[in-house]
Amino acid sequence: MRQHKVRQEDIARVVGVSVSTVSRVLSGAPGISPTTTKKVLQAAADLGTPLPNLQNAQPLAQNHNMKRALLFLNQVGINSGSGSIYHFVMTGIQKAAQRIGLPVELALQSEDGEIPEQFLDRSDTGILFAGVDPSESLARKLKNKGLPTVLVNGLDPGMIHDQVAPNNFYGGRLAAQHLVDMGHRRILHFGTKRRGTLRARTEGFRYGIVEASGKGVQYDYVELPNVTESQASIALKDLLKDGQFPYTAVFCSADNVALTALQELRLRGISVPRQVSLLGFNGLPVAELSSPLLSTLTVDWEFLGTEAIRLLALRSLEPDRPVQQSLTQVVLKQRETVLDVN
Repeated sequence: MRQHKVRQEDIARVVGVSVSTVSRVLSGAPGISPTTTKKVLQAAADLGTPLPNLQNAQPLAQNHNMKRALLFLNQVGINSGSGSIYHFVMTGIQKAAQRIGLPVELALQSEDGEIPEQFLDRSDTGILFAGVDPSESLARKLKNKGLPTVLVNGLDPGMIHDQVAPNNFYGGRLAAQHLVDMGHRRILHFGTKRRGTLRARTEGFRYGIVEASGKGVQYDYVELPNVTESQASIALKDLLKDGQFPYTAVFCSADNVALTALQELRLRGISVPRQVSLLGFNGLPVAELSSPLLSTLTVDWEFLGTEAIRLLALRSLEPDRPVQQSLTQVVLKQRETVLDVN
């Protein structure tokens, strides 16, 4: 009997992904998360499709036009509590770059935020900004020089360069929905507008609160200069100085702020989550050590790095294609610090 040929459409239907995603997995292309890759390969095997040797496969972006990529990092940011995310971002960048034979070099901006001209005199150079928001003048200079450029965990309001970031707005909205669904009506939010990505979390959370306007939610916002432990501690001590804390839940735009809040509340005899629930954002590994375990919105930070290399390679091949903003999934991880008070 003639065996039915398994189509990529069949695999896509089983896994619940697009046909293009299946095609990219089977060809060994970069930019697909390990979880999705595993599901596609398992479905392909179950349906009787011979699995490819991905180590020998040629990625679709193998024919990029670059000989090197320069990685600019926010050196101050990576040394803060929330900055540990960039270790995962760099891991994703390194792995994906190795697969397409692209050397990545760490570089530093000048004190004025510019890039030394010596770095820009080679047309075979790609540029990556991780946690760095280049000025509009620098962004346009890179565009005019034709250098492929990607913002990693950044947003480009001028839509000049490609960018990859968590879907911060809808991640913030999800946080608000979760706290409201858990019965909380007196909610405090610690956020910041320091960067566009963090500002999007604040705007998304506010949007979620507005959506719940008919449920009697009382909402206060405290803006931090930055999402650091010290700034969070100062703000909390000021709120707690009279011994009163009129909130049942606190959303923090970063896990390190939530962990600071956990300690400050505990020092004043306020129980988490029995008296106050806490919800963070980022999915930092350090949150795995908190007691109780921190509920948070998680991000696959390594995948951001992988996706950045894919966008960079595509831009080098198609310099005139429309600018792409790639927003990755934010997942709620409900642990022990958010109590259902319904």
